[in-house]
Amino acid sequence: MYTFSWEDGETQKAKLISSKENKVVKFRWVDDDPQCYFEMEIIQDELTNDVGLLVTDFATTENMDERKMIWNTQIENLVSVLGA
Repeated sequence: MYTFSWEDGETQKAKLISSKENKVVKFRWVDDDPQCYFEMEIIQDELTNDVGLLVTDFATTENMDERKMIWNTQIENLVSVLGA
């Protein structure tokens, strides 16, 4: 089990479903539809060696706009912290 803390002080628990070391992790929110999950994958371009983070959220249609807003805000915060 993992606890995610958001900028507004809210927390959410997620269960780790699967992972590949240094490659990808997949989580399911504890309080969400069991069919919905999200994954974070580290991708590296073979030509340039640039590294990126790909976040894919398999959410219901009703939650799509909210999820996009949450992830965009969190990624912006991550970029700011990293100075990238």
